[in-house]
Amino acid sequence: MRIPTKIVLGLAIASAVILGSYGWRELRKEEKDLTDVAKHDMKVLGTALKVAIENALRDQQVADIHEILGSLKLKDSTIDVLVFDPANRLSPHPFGSPSSAALVLDAVRGVNSSGESLVRIQGARDLSRIVGIFPLRDDDGTNLGSIAIMRPLDALKADLRSETISTFLSILSLIVGVSGVGWFLVHLYVGRPLKRLMLAMEDVRAGNLTASVSVQRTDEVGKLTAEFNSMMRELESARRHLMEASESREALEAGLRRVDKLATLGQLSAGLAHEIGSPLQILNGRARALASRTDLPAEIRRAAQVFEEQSDRIAKIVEQLLTAARRKPAHWGEIDLGATVGPIIDLLEHEARRRAVRLEFERPNTPLKVVADVDQVQQVTLNLLNNALRATPRGGRVRLTLASSSFKIGEGAHEYPSASLVVDDTGCGMDEELLGHIFEPFFTTWAEAGGAGLGLTVVKSIVDEHGGTIAVLSEKNIGTRFTVHFPVAGAGRVKGFVA
Repeated sequence: MRIPTKIVLGLAIASAVILGSYGWRELRKEEKDLTDVAKHDMKVLGTALKVAIENALRDQQVADIHEILGSLKLKDSTIDVLVFDPANRLSPHPFGSPSSAALVLDAVRGVNSSGESLVRIQGARDLSRIVGIFPLRDDDGTNLGSIAIMRPLDALKADLRSETISTFLSILSLIVGVSGVGWFLVHLYVGRPLKRLMLAMEDVRAGNLTASVSVQRTDEVGKLTAEFNSMMRELESARRHLMEASESREALEAGLRRVDKLATLGQLSAGLAHEIGSPLQILNGRARALASRTDLPAEIRRAAQVFEEQSDRIAKIVEQLLTAARRKPAHWGEIDLGATVGPIIDLLEHEARRRAVRLEFERPNTPLKVVADVDQVQQVTLNLLNNALRATPRGGRVRLTLASSSFKIGEGAHEYPSASLVVDDTGCGMDEELLGHIFEPFFTTWAEAGGAGLGLTVVKSIVDEHGGTIAVLSEKNIGTRFTVHFPVAGAGRVKGFVA
């Protein structure tokens, strides 16, 4: 059972008990008052008849008695008047019956012997009839008998019944009114706020920790709502901190894995450079020499060219390993991003035409000043454009766009002004699984074309060292977009460098 229903039911029961008790007392009081009035009227009537009959008996005017009683009977036919002689015998007259006399005979004897008037109620619940017995005395006190007057109390019963019904209806109306007003007030001040709280709790159960309830009151329900809102703010703050801690932990673990891979890469590259560097140069030189000799058979020269190409490939891989593992220290300076990457566009124009890919370059009219290392920025641009050209089929497009922008490091962090370097293509794109691994060392989708899986690893490490960010969006068979943010000059301290 709901709380408002319990409260309204309690109000109804309490009202019924209180008002019922009050109504019962009032009905008993009303019954007593009506009974007292009836007894008083009986005493008045009996005294008047007593005096009139005593005078008629003293004057021996029996006809006057009949006339008086006849007039009374005409005015109220429900009244029975019985006249008894000193011997308690019923005097013969037309205004009483022996059956009625039998009901009051004992009382008549008592009145005749005591000489005191008697008025009482007889019948079921003392509401059947009212009886008044009055002694008749001569002037000298001689006992002349007595008169008994009986009147039904039907009118009194009807009045009490009507009053009882009226009281019951009034109490019922009052209970209904109190219950209705109570239900409205409880619904307004308790039911609706609790319902809003319940709906907010259902939102919380569904995972929405930003749920809140508007507070417009200062009573207990308002304080409860305010406490709920405060609790939800604390829960949301705790969840945000936990998520940030989880993201930080994941980033730290990813960084440790990357450092471990780079350490392995450094050891591997150092060993390769030492162990196969010199023999590889000798083999490459001999292959070039054999390939250039015209006196040798064509089959031998073709084999020498294969040796030359593959040794060049091995040397390139070793060079990439050394670049990734032992990148030279950055030389920070304020540079114009457009002027820095422009030569890379010129360098790749021939390659783009060879692949039948349109290479576009968009830059603002004003210089974009960033604090960076020229060589490393060019290396980032070269790697991204090379990947884009390789992924774009003939007739496609690769665009490099420079623009003023801003970026954040972490959710809710300060926003820093930056210069964005965007490389997008209309190539083959990547799915979600590939996107999760593109910055990992040795991960490549171009192994057959000689890729070592280190280009984007180098790009990511350079961007991180510059205190910027790199993001990638890609859709299978639609294209890929890499967005790099370099903090502009004067942006303040970002990560590991001071601008």
